[in-house]
Amino acid sequence: MKEIIMKILSIIIHGGILNQCGNKLQRCLFVLILPCFLCSCDIGHNLTFEGQSHPFICIKTDTGTIRVSCSYFQGSYYLHYGMKGECTMNYDSLKLQTNDNNLVIHNNLPRKGVRMYKLRKEEYLSIRLGFERKDISLGIVNPLVLSILPSDFITFNGQRITNDTLRVELKPGLKDHS
Repeated sequence: MKEIIMKILSIIIHGGILNQCGNKLQRCLFVLILPCFLCSCDIGHNLTFEGQSHPFICIKTDTGTIRVSCSYFQGSYYLHYGMKGECTMNYDSLKLQTNDNNLVIHNNLPRKGVRMYKLRKEEYLSIRLGFERKDISLGIVNPLVLSILPSDFITFNGQRITNDTLRVELKPGLKDHS
């Protein structure tokens, strides 16, 4: 009886034979699966605007604040707008241009027309950009630069957020619009 109790205590304290094999199996699976997770991870890149040292531009007005940034993730480029305050968005007036005349830019805006917003906390709008080559026999200009032209896309009290052209170099590979 004493031997049985000692065996039970040994199994409880040390985990027994099954648990020891289970730990080895867990380690083996971890070592085999870890590289799969690391290889399948996508990494996003924040792109820096021309003349800036950080990856976003912050514009403050009397009635609100807006942060503009650009990023690259999973083969697509994104424009991000973080807005707070009373603003008007004219989705049809966003003006984008590249330094490559062979490219057509497609943007996936969530709506059309004009909408007014009163944003008490910071809200975000992300716009996925796609590109299509007019002539596939021609290469893509390197470096490719995206220009966000002055427009009434976002206004505060009827005033544009900026009258300057914002430029960002699109560094990673270019993905065709799909």
